[in-house]
Amino acid sequence: MAELADTGPGGALTPFDQAVLDPSEVAAWADAFDPTTDLDGDGVAETVVLDGDPWGSPDGRGEGLVVATDTDLDGNSDRLSVIADDGAYGVWEFSREPDGSGRWSRVDTGSLEYDIHHGDESK
Repeated sequence: MAELADTGPGGALTPFDQAVLDPSEVAAWADAFDPTTDLDGDGVAETVVLDGDPWGSPDGRGEGLVVATDTDLDGNSDRLSVIADDGAYGVWEFSREPDGSGRWSRVDTGSLEYDIHHGDESK
């Protein structure tokens, strides 16, 4: 359900280009929900898992699985993992700069696409 935005002469964007997915907007959207999942096993729920809803975008540009984690338990998501319906995925982490400003950095991206070299049993 992650749609590729048509950029005209330059071609299509991937589902995780800034014009399609803004991690700060997705994190703010996910932060509106109470954490329900404890990924690190410490007994404290720090993660929100959302499936099938638009990524906080009113025009519904992207849909898929969003895993938003508050790793430092300050009440704000600081790690996002997003998997689009076509298997494309992206992972972002939030960090503070020395001047106090914050920024999201994409730390991983790829595809869970079918592996044609291993046949039906792969995937």
